[in-house]
Amino acid sequence: MPPKKQQPLKAVDSKAKQDVNVDNAPLQAVVLADSYNRRFEVLCTNVPRVLLPLCSTPLLAWTLESLAMSKVEQVFIFCGAHADKIREYVEKSPYSITLDIVCLSSRTAFSAGDALRELDDMHLLNPENPFILVHSPLVGNYNISQMVEKHKKRRETDKNYIMTMGVGRGGRRHPESPIMFVHPESSRLLHYILSPLSPAPHRITIPSTLFVDPYPPTMDTYEVWAGPSSSAAGYRDLGVDICEADVPALCTENFDYHDLRRHFLNGVLTSELLGKKIAVHLVGADDDDDAPEGGQYIERVRDTRTFGDVTRDVLRRWAFPLVPDINEPGGVPYELRKGNVYIARNNVLLSRTTTLHGPLLIGPRSTLSHNTLVHQSTLGADCAVGHNTRISRSYIFSEVRVGADCVLDECIVGDGVVIADGCRIGKGALLGNGVRIGKDVTVPEFLRIGATRYVEDEDDDEGETEDERDLRISVLGPESLGYIWPSEEAEPDCDSDEEDDPYEHPSNKILSQLGRRLSLSSAGSSDLSTLSKASTTPPESPASLASDADLDDVPLAGLSLSGPPPAFHTEARASLERAYDEGHTVENALLELKTLVMGYNSGIDAARKDVVDFLLSKTPFSGGAAHVLAAATGIWARWGGIVDSLTRDGSEIVVDAQAYCAADEHARPWFGVVCRALYEADVVDEDALVEWRSLSAASEGAGAGVDPEVWDDVYRKGKAYVDALEEMESGSDEDDEDGDEDGESDDE
Repeated sequence: MPPKKQQPLKAVDSKAKQDVNVDNAPLQAVVLADSYNRRFEVLCTNVPRVLLPLCSTPLLAWTLESLAMSKVEQVFIFCGAHADKIREYVEKSPYSITLDIVCLSSRTAFSAGDALRELDDMHLLNPENPFILVHSPLVGNYNISQMVEKHKKRRETDKNYIMTMGVGRGGRRHPESPIMFVHPESSRLLHYILSPLSPAPHRITIPSTLFVDPYPPTMDTYEVWAGPSSSAAGYRDLGVDICEADVPALCTENFDYHDLRRHFLNGVLTSELLGKKIAVHLVGADDDDDAPEGGQYIERVRDTRTFGDVTRDVLRRWAFPLVPDINEPGGVPYELRKGNVYIARNNVLLSRTTTLHGPLLIGPRSTLSHNTLVHQSTLGADCAVGHNTRISRSYIFSEVRVGADCVLDECIVGDGVVIADGCRIGKGALLGNGVRIGKDVTVPEFLRIGATRYVEDEDDDEGETEDERDLRISVLGPESLGYIWPSEEAEPDCDSDEEDDPYEHPSNKILSQLGRRLSLSSAGSSDLSTLSKASTTPPESPASLASDADLDDVPLAGLSLSGPPPAFHTEARASLERAYDEGHTVENALLELKTLVMGYNSGIDAARKDVVDFLLSKTPFSGGAAHVLAAATGIWARWGGIVDSLTRDGSEIVVDAQAYCAADEHARPWFGVVCRALYEADVVDEDALVEWRSLSAASEGAGAGVDPEVWDDVYRKGKAYVDALEEMESGSDEDDEDGDEDGESDDE
């Protein structure tokens, strides 16, 4: 009898031991090294995307550092192209010691679904514990293990939850911003819609089954989460998921699951047979613990647009402690100077006449000659910049040579590129590794240049045709070494399945490029909305019958490509006149103006210019500088909030004001005073004015019908004020420093 009584105790001990093993199992992460698109292709001819340098450090290093901060112990890097280089980097990196990293290579995986199918076949993942799935290289100080713990607690009550998606609040607008239908109390994701900016969907379709069985009667409140807009914070898909072993298994069972959002999510959320559920986790929610000082940050690099955005975020210390001067994953020591200027401590040579406007980063052993200007850019190791060269919002990799009298504006320059004297590299241009640009060449905006020819199918490569050669020489000149690649939107799809992907539509792919500007979109609101079952649209209503098939004839609702009609400007002027005369509040005037913007699909650029022109037309440009300054400052202090809400960057306001003054002979002599009024009314700050001064659109881009000499004269008037303001601010800082030193001396 006594032995029989011991048997239940033995079973309990075994179960407890199993639970301990599950809890102590290492947290695993899967990183998809391939993007399965061609966004960075011209920069990746001989290097994988995850090894592209962000702030002179490979994207993979930032990703591994973020995962290490999230208590991840084992990382599987799923590689396709250039797997040997990824493996070589991992073996030489310090992460090979701190993390258990396994590089998995495959030549047969052409999508994220294929990668998960092969991963499932390898049986490497712990079936008892969830794993972190990272879709794209990421940078963040957020502890992703918190998402894992919330996911585990959710599964304690409902085992049908197989995935938790990471969702961020706020952030920048992006052409790939989904609409999510969420039950807020349970954080359950009910519906997921891909919502591109162009062509913007006129309607969205929500299945009527969401409001009836099998959902419980207590689920009577829903929220619609949409992407950030110009007027509201919104929500964004972080591309980080907490997955159970069911996720790869379902991909194995369903070979048509290729894209994890378009296919996998849709398949799980619409299948009653599977009975599986997906949750969302809002990063930055009040219940998140251990938030780093300065706030939580997590963002992924999925195209050249986000490459630039994340770079500037890191330099602005938003991802602290992941900052170059403290915890830079590449291990290069940097010195932090005023204005978020990072200079490597290893043999950087700066001329005394070099001007640096942060945030920016200069890599080790780089040299900048006299009268060079670097504005919000990064330079890698071993770079050299000639005299009188201006670099603005550009990202230059290692061992690059830039000649004298060059202008680089919002572009990406690969390793080993040589740019001769007098060149101009246009906005959005991508120069692949090893390209050479001849003397006095102007590279057009958004042009892609590779060191080798673009070949879609190597088996059908017949060499460069005569027409291609003539085009190359006419654009790049005979001294250049490089080939013109097709534009990203014109490039053939690498997978026929992309024909059904709204994010891969040519007009939407354009917007993912560095240097593109997004205008106000009227396609959906990112405000939080609640719906009840009492307001459900009948299944036979036009709203529920709407589908992608009837969107082809809908006017573009996110971009103003040809400019708004004249009626918009007439009504906008009348609306502003009415608000000005009747003393409306800024909020009411802005609401009426935004209604016109959405009604005419005009975009915020046209609206902002109309506001700037109107306010300047109310300024009396006569009676002496003091009188003009006082009047202008009063007008901008009262009404500047309107234009501020229609602006992504303060420098745009200054450019619009410059265009008005250049076209109006009465305002022309007073542009410097206008700049001062904008500054004193707190409509723009010093950084915006300094940025305006460096823009090619300000110094060289004469408006339509404006004499270039007149434009240059107006520019010089504004520049004189900005120079004086900057010198005054610099002198004030030096006085403060001298005062501090005197105080310290007195104490001694």
